[in-house]
Amino acid sequence: MGHGTWNLKEAIEYFRRQGAPQNQASLVELLREVQEESGGALPALALEEIAREYKIKSTLLSALIKRYPSLRNEEAPHRMEVCGDKRCQRQDCAKLHDFIEREFEVRSGGISRKGGFSYKIVGCMKNCGKGPSLKWDGELFPFADRELIIRLVQSK
Repeated sequence: MGHGTWNLKEAIEYFRRQGAPQNQASLVELLREVQEESGGALPALALEEIAREYKIKSTLLSALIKRYPSLRNEEAPHRMEVCGDKRCQRQDCAKLHDFIEREFEVRSGGISRKGGFSYKIVGCMKNCGKGPSLKWDGELFPFADRELIIRLVQSK
């Protein structure tokens, strides 16, 4: 697809010929292309059109977006994952979860009411000696604290 002449309908047709939506890899590639052409986040209107054109449920697209860290919708263009393995003995993790949930009005698995990011408490990140650990848009940050979180959210 050439830049400058890109349009959603042509992209949908192109990826239909590549096997979308049955071929999940093709559907994900379409979503990546739409995101790139839309400035880094998937617009709700584009997602609605894709669901309508492919006769699929929008919940399927939402599930794919959650599964692939590189995909983001415009409601939550950033993704925060925080270490929270049940075996973790670090008190800092629980304090960090409490801070995030209070400060940004969000629960694990949800989208923050303040800050424009999805939030999830995940299992062990295999970085215990440098914890608590946090991933912001897939990038790992060791020794996460309140200041780091505020800086990441404000820098978006």
